[in-house]
Amino acid sequence: MPEVMDEKLKRRLEEDALGRDIIDECRVQLMLKFRFLDLALWRMELSPLRSGARYPLATNGSNVAYDPSRVIARYKQDFDESVRDYIHMTLHCLFRHPYDRDHEDLEAWSLTCDVMAESVAMDLCGRRFPSADDAERQSQLGTIRMMSGDLLPSKVYSFIHNLVICPDGQSYCGIQRTALNDWHALFERDEHAAWPSMSISGDSSEDGLSNDEGESEGDQNRGEATSQMEASGDEPTTPEDGTEGEQPQAAEQPEGEASQGGGEDDEDSLEGMGEAAGDEGLTERNQTEGLDSLERSDQDEQEWEDISKQIEMEMHAFGSEWGDETSSFVSNLALANRKRYDYSEFLQSFAVHSEEIQVNPEEFDYVYYSYGMNLYGKTPLIEPLEYKESERIRDFVIAIDTSESVRGDLVRRFIAHTFDILKESGEYASKVNIHVIQADNRIQQEMIIKDLRDVDSFMDNMQVRGFGGTDFRPVFNHVEAMIEDGRLSDLKGLVYFTDGLGTFPESAPSFDAAFVFMKDESKDVPTVPPWAIKLVIDENALKE
Repeated sequence: MPEVMDEKLKRRLEEDALGRDIIDECRVQLMLKFRFLDLALWRMELSPLRSGARYPLATNGSNVAYDPSRVIARYKQDFDESVRDYIHMTLHCLFRHPYDRDHEDLEAWSLTCDVMAESVAMDLCGRRFPSADDAERQSQLGTIRMMSGDLLPSKVYSFIHNLVICPDGQSYCGIQRTALNDWHALFERDEHAAWPSMSISGDSSEDGLSNDEGESEGDQNRGEATSQMEASGDEPTTPEDGTEGEQPQAAEQPEGEASQGGGEDDEDSLEGMGEAAGDEGLTERNQTEGLDSLERSDQDEQEWEDISKQIEMEMHAFGSEWGDETSSFVSNLALANRKRYDYSEFLQSFAVHSEEIQVNPEEFDYVYYSYGMNLYGKTPLIEPLEYKESERIRDFVIAIDTSESVRGDLVRRFIAHTFDILKESGEYASKVNIHVIQADNRIQQEMIIKDLRDVDSFMDNMQVRGFGGTDFRPVFNHVEAMIEDGRLSDLKGLVYFTDGLGTFPESAPSFDAAFVFMKDESKDVPTVPPWAIKLVIDENALKE
């Protein structure tokens, strides 16, 4: 029996090595064609894993788990498909798809990521590493682009989400829900269960690179070898009989059996192998570096962001060498690397000094206070200071561009989001003087809020007015007039929500002014005057 188990272990190690060699060859071929991808292609370590998953590859951003039998079967089917599998998975990481936690519909977001990655992979590799299904993919991409408005992540996600929630047997915008099955088959190439954004808990056991428990003796032996390989980064250890250089007899196994995850030799490996190949390796690495799963995920994301930005800079410098085939790749890199803003922190910059009736903990000692209360009954020795100078906002102006180019639902969401921040931030005085002005090319409505508790009533009664052209000057002139007559005695600033397509004042106002733009991925953000502050947010920021 030990000899049988040793032979089984030997065959598996040989199969692991062959699978690794195939993936390394994919990396080499991609690097030869796209040298700007070298850091990304070789960043992740390889971990053999017989998981019984649908696809040969999976990643958690740090490791690549590969099913050796499936990798070999894919290679025998068509090496170009193996190459496309690997670049598809790498593009996910460069675009930071595995770390995006802003989308509640995981099915729609997962498919959106596959659509975006495969569309870029086709542009890059369509001529060098063609796939038999590329023609059908291009046809379906045309449909998705037409129905979404543009082939951008947020728009594709919104369209697919509406299709996912569409009841069975019905259609959305003329597209049947059953189209999702075709798109999964066309655009999926790797497993997403290991993505940090798809994991419910932070433990390594939930990282998607593990199977059920219950290893056999041979599995445990092989798991120890794999764990050592994970920790050291070396090739797997082979028996001492000189078989390292020999090629395993993979061809003896029927093609269909290999594509289904192997024959009887793999039956035991389907239970517990992931724990050895995935969990033990990842856990040992995390313990060595003193990181838990969440910290490791954050570090991986930062490293991928650094690589992505480095590639983007290189493409801007030498992109002309590559031609139009890299245009979609560069566009998606720019979207992934764009700076994200915290709108709540931005609003705090408008705070002003004022005195609030509250205990000042810096100048009040509770020891003496409590001693007096205990000694004399209800007589404290020291009264607390009732006033504390703090950063509080009283006068504030929220201007809303209600021109025809700005959607009414975004206006309402922006105002609601702003007031939610104001009510929770603690940066606003108990009594406020907030002016909400709606304007297109003239002022349409002005409402004043004196107490933040009145916000809910304000939102219930709010109606968006306007839909003409855009001119920012009437609002600025009106605010200057209110400052002069004392209605805004300590105004710190004005926030103007707009698409930016309007006429700005020629001179700087006497107060701080910020223009908040809703980011449209298909358009450039307009330039603002030198005296103005510019902030760009997206629709996801309004949902958080």
